Amino acid sequence: MLRVNGTRVGRILIDTGSSTDVIYYETLKKLHLHDQPLKPMTTPLTGFTGDQLMPMGIIDLPVTFGESPRDVVSRVSFIVINTPSPYNIILGRKALNDIGAIASTPHLKVKFPTRNGVGTLRGEQQVARVCYQASIPKQVAQIEHVGEPSKPYDQAEDILLHNPTRQAGGPMEDTEEVDMGDVKITKMGTVLPKEDRDLVRACLLSNRDIFACEGEAMPGIDRAIAEHQIATKQGMKPVTQKKRKQNWKKRKAIKAEVEKLLKIDVIREVKYPQWLANPVLVTKSNGQWRMCIDYTDLNKACPKTPFPLPSIDAMVDSTAEFKYLSFMDAYSGYNQIRMSPADEEKTSFVTEEGLYCYKVMPFGLKNAGAEYQRMVSKVFKEELGEIMEAYIDDMVVKCCTGPEHVSHLEKVFSKMRQVGMRLNPKKSFFCLSSGKFLGFIISERGIEAHPDKCQAVVNLKSPKSIKEVQGLTGRIAALSRFVSQSAMLCKPFFDVIKKKTQEFVWGPECQEAFEKIKEYLSTPPIISRPVKGEPLYLYISTNDDAISAALVREEEGIQKPVYFISRILRDAETRYPMIEKSAFAIVTAARKLRPYFQAHSIRVVTNMPLRKALGQFNVAGRLLKWAIELSEFDISYLSRTAYKSQALADFIVQGTSGSFTPVEAVWEVYVDGASSGKGTGLGVEIINPEGDRFKYALQVKFNPSHNVAEYEAFIAGLQLVAATGAKSIKVEQLIGGFDSVTIEHVPRGQNETADALSKLAKSGLDKERPITVLEIHSPSIELPEPTVFQLHHEEEWYSPIWLYLAEGILPQDKNLARKIKRWSLEFTIIEDELCKKGYHHPWLTCVGKAKAAELLKETHQGICGSHQGPRTLGKRIMRQGYYWPTLRKDAEDLVRRCAQCQFHARIDHKPPNKLKPITSPWPFDIWGMDILEPFPQAKGNLKFIVVAVEYFTKWIEVKALSLITSQKITDFLEHHIVYRYGIPHTIITDNGRQFTGTPFKNYYRGLGIEINFASVCHPQSNGLAEVSNRTILEGLKKKIEGTKNTWPEYLSEVVWAYNTTPRSATERSPYALVYGMEAVIPMEIVHPTVRTISYSTQRNAERRIKEIEMIHELREEASARQAEYQRKMRKAFDKKVTPRHYQPGDWVLRKAAAAGKHIGKLDPAWDGPFEIVKSAGERAFHLKDAQGKTLANSWNPSDLRKFYP
Repeated sequence: MLRVNGTRVGRILIDTGSSTDVIYYETLKKLHLHDQPLKPMTTPLTGFTGDQLMPMGIIDLPVTFGESPRDVVSRVSFIVINTPSPYNIILGRKALNDIGAIASTPHLKVKFPTRNGVGTLRGEQQVARVCYQASIPKQVAQIEHVGEPSKPYDQAEDILLHNPTRQAGGPMEDTEEVDMGDVKITKMGTVLPKEDRDLVRACLLSNRDIFACEGEAMPGIDRAIAEHQIATKQGMKPVTQKKRKQNWKKRKAIKAEVEKLLKIDVIREVKYPQWLANPVLVTKSNGQWRMCIDYTDLNKACPKTPFPLPSIDAMVDSTAEFKYLSFMDAYSGYNQIRMSPADEEKTSFVTEEGLYCYKVMPFGLKNAGAEYQRMVSKVFKEELGEIMEAYIDDMVVKCCTGPEHVSHLEKVFSKMRQVGMRLNPKKSFFCLSSGKFLGFIISERGIEAHPDKCQAVVNLKSPKSIKEVQGLTGRIAALSRFVSQSAMLCKPFFDVIKKKTQEFVWGPECQEAFEKIKEYLSTPPIISRPVKGEPLYLYISTNDDAISAALVREEEGIQKPVYFISRILRDAETRYPMIEKSAFAIVTAARKLRPYFQAHSIRVVTNMPLRKALGQFNVAGRLLKWAIELSEFDISYLSRTAYKSQALADFIVQGTSGSFTPVEAVWEVYVDGASSGKGTGLGVEIINPEGDRFKYALQVKFNPSHNVAEYEAFIAGLQLVAATGAKSIKVEQLIGGFDSVTIEHVPRGQNETADALSKLAKSGLDKERPITVLEIHSPSIELPEPTVFQLHHEEEWYSPIWLYLAEGILPQDKNLARKIKRWSLEFTIIEDELCKKGYHHPWLTCVGKAKAAELLKETHQGICGSHQGPRTLGKRIMRQGYYWPTLRKDAEDLVRRCAQCQFHARIDHKPPNKLKPITSPWPFDIWGMDILEPFPQAKGNLKFIVVAVEYFTKWIEVKALSLITSQKITDFLEHHIVYRYGIPHTIITDNGRQFTGTPFKNYYRGLGIEINFASVCHPQSNGLAEVSNRTILEGLKKKIEGTKNTWPEYLSEVVWAYNTTPRSATERSPYALVYGMEAVIPMEIVHPTVRTISYSTQRNAERRIKEIEMIHELREEASARQAEYQRKMRKAFDKKVTPRHYQPGDWVLRKAAAAGKHIGKLDPAWDGPFEIVKSAGERAFHLKDAQGKTLANSWNPSDLRKFYP
């Protein structure tokens, strides 16, 4: 047995004498393929006896020979005939030759090669005899062994040991050669009528001059038409690639190619090119070498040309469904355009024989494709879109009749001859009914997926890695136009790709999706092209993870697909409501298929209420944005009824979400109740989906109020619709029995029938009319005894206005009365509601204090709230149609006190206090200390630097350390500061443990040194130390040239440079302010100055004494300059200050980052709240948390924010 289209089929005749493969129409019916479109065939079949039979057409089906793992899948073109036969299929030489099969009559076997060994088909002698006997009287035999589809096969690439492949770009039908002499041989089809083929043959022979011979020089395109220039970006330097090594085979191939190109005058030799590239050899499909040039560097330097390439989809659409097609390929197309002489040497390349450059446009240049397309568009300006299509060097001439096709070819050939274009006879095919174009199969039937691309997926084995899954999704993406629900089918594959960091797992869900894809692509649908002006239909489908759409056209009552699109939903899109997902599917289709939406009216077929959602502009949010986006197209909406195409039925059934329920037919119920002294009556009119009307008048035998009468009418209407089983139930139970209930208040004019029925029932007359009259003896709902509560009534803000408008009552205060009169001009009463005139809304409903608080809270943090700011919150409430006079103030107060808004508030980077620079009255009085860390580990395990900077002179002391313990810092303070410069008055440090440890604490306390700790995460408290750290770090970066662990060797140099360089604040170097003179630096030794040339020990001693005596004046000048510098800095800083004042007892929030917490994307920026316990100076506070625990260290106001409970 064989499997045809995935189904096992028996009774197959192997006929090695037949040149064709035949399938009977009855077999197609059993396979449910009889409604598939067939390729036309006008040639009759001729039997051995000369009898002729006209076939119905040709159909391509996948056939599996053998059983896994020794099986072969081949696509067979069957000729369909409608005649009685005991056989289901006849396999002839073509199908057997395609798989390399050998049939043995004595052994009743057919054997063929596979990658896993030799596959075998065994004949059944008994069945063969039965079929033979049945064929003698020519009686119709039953088709047997057509069963359920078998499990999909997954022997991916195990097709053939020697798999002959069709030449890329070749025809999809039999061809015959056309010999034009001079070794010029092209091909033409054999399917179309002979008289038309003869006309085309004569046309080709008369235009043989436009076909090029291999190895001959071509005239090239006229330079006036096209000449390629290479523009490079400004400032790009030419790149000369070094010559790459090649093996002897490649060197030989390069040499032969260079000799050939020199012979036909395509390249020339150069001597000193600025740009130079290497040749690269790639293998052709026939196993020969193709030489290309690696222009990677040149292409990087070239800007992309803006000339657009045609739309592939539009081009394929305009080519399909033509009867006559001729496919033409330019001979070395790019090489027919000449290079600009000034740019020829930019194409230079290096070989063993020398340096060469192209005189024509070579392959591999960045803008070569656009240049060729520009030339084609210019030459065939009048023909493109009418009689031919061209995408770069792929051209096709199309027509519906033979003579007209010849006329079109003559016109195209004439244009080619005028500009000097030449065709490749080997790759050009004429007078075909179908062929490959831009990766698709086009024919009179429509557009088909390339069988090689489909077969590549069908033959794949289950992926074993992420890379193979990515390859699978890439192949499917190339066929997405033909694949219904591609994103939904591929969802398991995308989930696997997302888990890159995890172990690769190919689960059952992935395998099931893989099998579905392979089964689908074994018989992909044929795509139709739309006709100008006809309406197109859009079917949409959604589920939790993806949206899909199918664009179809209708022809003679049959709907044919035009395009399938599909898209995975991302992040927030998966949480859209179902109606928004459906709308999003339309928007996605409109963006992807914009040319179709612009050229045709689109009818969206759906059961979702999208007409109301997208057809009006009174919606909000993304629906409004989509409605505006779609308003430019002619879109209408139809209710989904019947499915007219199996492909569309599959699309809709597969894509329907489990949560989607079609809208059922709606019953309309009109009710009214009337109560007076004469009695109470109810009127109910029911209209079913078919439009039948049922009228009921109900007499109420108890005495209800008017409102109760209205409720009884509503309940009675629901009970009558429920019809069966519902006798005495409450309203909630009644509504629960329906899938959907819509209650709409209509004007009395639209409810006349129910109104008249209620009056009829109230009067108790005329029961003989064809109106059903019923009686109600007790209320439908038993109400409990009313309980009276005494309520405290608080007068609302609008009460005086209401009293004036409703009853004309004004306050006794004349001024207030005048104010109410003026104010009331903006108000009116509508349906017992006070309303105010608005600018963005016709009338704003006035609300009181309690309802205002509820509206604010719901709008700010309810289901539709997103914690907007007070201004946005107030605008949104007013746009929704509500008003009260303190709306802005109430919104500000609510937002200010909202906990979520406070914890997630933006961080204000403006300083809260004015700048207060630290000033030192005398040298070595105030020092700042800090740690620089960590550095690359150096010799002696050195990784840290302790830095001390003196605030008056800016003098720096440093030391490299391996550890930064409290004892190490104490030793540094003792030996580098105290022993050298005396005991300081104050030291400023951060809150590091090395500065708060016991050894350091005991030392500074013993010497009476005052320690000021900077606030947490506020380095400005010790700003000079931070600036010094930055200077040291930058100096080390620039000094180090070799390995980074040599930084201690340069530390002294950097510090020495800092101490001998004048500072901006004092205009003196730290060295001069410490020692009273400038230091002698190495530059003065290399290039002597006056003081080094005329050096004298006695004179130097006298000068030093004078400088030391004048050092006090020098320091006073520096102090004055520093004060002026700090004044300017303070003036600039204070302009940015936004004052924030805190005092003990205030509740504040603290920056979460300042507390050392990791802040994620969705984490709050603030934590707390904390209470201020006391102030630590003017600019720092001590805090305690809500449990009363005091926090360590002090906190600067810039890291705090006031909290409103």
